[in-house]
Amino acid sequence: MTEPNQSGEAKAAFYSKDYWDLVFEQLAKRKLFKLSMAILALLYASAIYAPLLANDKPYVIEGIDYKEYKSATSLMSATVTSMSRLMGQTAEEYAANRTELAPPTLREALQVEREALQLKLATMRAYLPEDEEAPLEAYEAEVDAALAAFDAGQVAAAAEQMDAAKATGRALKREYRTDPPAEPGGEPEGKPLQPQKSYPLFDSLGPYNIFMMVLWALVLLWPGWNKLTNQVLLGGNRERIRKARRKKAAFAVVVPLLAALGWAGTMGAGGGSFDVSLYKANLTSGDFTVVEEPVFAPIAYGFAESHQDEGFRPPTWTTESEISEEGYYVHGLRKPELDPATGTFPPPSPVEVRAGEPERNAATRHLAGTDETGRDVFTRMLWGGRVSLAVGVLSAFLLTLIGVVMGSLAGFFGGKVDIAIMRLIEILQSIPAFFLILVVMAFTDPEVVPPIIMIVVVIALVRWTGVARLVRGEFLRMRESEFVLAARALGFRSGRTIFRHVLPNAISPIIVSGAFSVAAGILTESAISFLGFGIQHPEASWGSLVNASQSPEHWWIQIFPGFVIFLTVTCYNLAGDALRDALDPKLKD
Repeated sequence: MTEPNQSGEAKAAFYSKDYWDLVFEQLAKRKLFKLSMAILALLYASAIYAPLLANDKPYVIEGIDYKEYKSATSLMSATVTSMSRLMGQTAEEYAANRTELAPPTLREALQVEREALQLKLATMRAYLPEDEEAPLEAYEAEVDAALAAFDAGQVAAAAEQMDAAKATGRALKREYRTDPPAEPGGEPEGKPLQPQKSYPLFDSLGPYNIFMMVLWALVLLWPGWNKLTNQVLLGGNRERIRKARRKKAAFAVVVPLLAALGWAGTMGAGGGSFDVSLYKANLTSGDFTVVEEPVFAPIAYGFAESHQDEGFRPPTWTTESEISEEGYYVHGLRKPELDPATGTFPPPSPVEVRAGEPERNAATRHLAGTDETGRDVFTRMLWGGRVSLAVGVLSAFLLTLIGVVMGSLAGFFGGKVDIAIMRLIEILQSIPAFFLILVVMAFTDPEVVPPIIMIVVVIALVRWTGVARLVRGEFLRMRESEFVLAARALGFRSGRTIFRHVLPNAISPIIVSGAFSVAAGILTESAISFLGFGIQHPEASWGSLVNASQSPEHWWIQIFPGFVIFLTVTCYNLAGDALRDALDPKLKD
C-alpha cells in the first residue's frame, strides 16, 4: 500500500486498472495479434492510398498539352452547332425523339451543351496569354445571348444569334489553331501557347479520399503521437490518460473531417475539375510539351489502363516474361516457333513503353503480371482492395447494428417479442445464406443499384442472425441482474436501460463477432465477384481479379489476389481469437 504523501509518479504506477486497461495489457502480450494488426494496417493503407501509389496521372506536370488544346479548339464550334440543332426543336419534339441517356428536358440538354462549351473554352484559356482571351469571352457572350433569347420565347432571334455564334466559332477555330513543334525545342505552328502547371493526380481526389487518408495517417502514427500526448500533455498520469481516451478518439475524427472540409472548399466536392487528359499517351507521342520532367506515382499505371501488347504477361521479375525489342517472348511457352507450313514466325507485338513507366524488361514494370488486356494486376490489386476491404467493414458494421438491435429486443423483453424474432432468425438460417445472396444479386440491375452497395446490404440482411443470437444470450443472462432491476425501479425507459446499461456490459462478444464478420464479408464479396455477380469491369475487387483467368498457365492471376484474400482473412481471424480471449474476464492473469 502506498503512503499518503508519495509523489504523483508513484501514484500513477499503482493506479486502479479498469477493464479496458486489462484488455489492452492482454492484447499487448500476444505477438500474433500485433503482427495481424500491423499487416491489416498496411493492407488498409495500400487501399486508402492507392490513388497516390498507382496512377496514370502525374503528381505535378508543367507544359502544354497540344492534343487537349486542339481537341477543345476543334469541338468548340461543334458544341455550338449541337446547341443550334436543339434550338430548332420544340420541347415536345425533343421529348419524343430523346434517347435513353439524353437529358430529360430540352432546357437541361441545352445546359449540358453550355457546360461542355464552358469546359472547352476554359481549356483554351489555360494555355493562351491573357491578351488573347477577349475574343473567346465575346464568343461566349454571343452564345449566352442566344440562349437567353430562346428562354424568353424569341425563337427567331435566338436562331439568328446562334447562326452568328456558329460563324464566329468557325473563325476562331481557324484563328486559334496550333500544332506542337516538329522537333523537341522547336517553335509550334500557329497560335503561341504558354505552359501551364497543374497537379492532375491531386485534382482527382475528393473530400472522402482526403478524410480517409488523414484518418489512416493518424492511425498509423498512433503509437508516436499517443505516447507523446501521454507524456507531455498528460504528464504520464494514468488516471488522466484513461479519462482522455474519448478526447483522443474525437481528435482522430475531427482532424480528418476538417481536412476534408478544407479540401472541399478549395478543390470542390467532386475533387477538382473534370479531367480526361491522357497524360502518358500525350507525353509519349509528343503532343504534350513539358518544361520540366513530370513526377509520376511509384506505379505509373491507371487501374483501367490497358497495354494490348502485354496481354497476360507474367510478372516481369521472372525469366519467362522477357520480351525482345521486336516484340517476341524470349523464354517459356510463349517463345515463338517457326510455322512449318509458311516458314514464318507469328506477327510480333512490340511493347510500348509510355512516359513514366519502367523499361520494357525492368523487374518492376509489372510486379504481379498483367491480365488479358494488359492491365497491371498489382495496380488493380491496390485499387481492388478499396472495394473488398470496404465491403468487409461496412457489411460487418451494418449486420452488427441490425443484430444488436434485434438481439437486444428479444433478450430484454422476452415473451412474444422473443418468439417472433427467434422464428425469423430460424427462417433465415434455414436458407443457405450464400445461395440467397446470389439470387438477390442476380436479379439486381447494377445500373440502378451499384454492386458494392447491394453486396453490403444483402450480406448484412442475411448474416445478422449470428450477432442477434449472441446479444440475446447476453441479455437473457443479465436482464435479472441487480443493476437492471435498479434501473427499472428508478423508472428508466426500456430504451435507456437497454442501450445505456445492459448493452455496454454485453459489448465483448459483439466486438469479437464483428471481427469475424469482416473476414466473412470479404470472403463473400470475393466469391460473388469471382462468379461474376459482383463488381463489374473496369472496376476491380480481389474476387473479380481471381476470375480474370482460370488457366494454370496464367498462375499469377490466381496466386497474388488469392494470397491477399487469404492473408486478410487469416489476420482478421487471428485478431478475433485474440480479442475473444482478452475480453473474457475469466482468462485474465
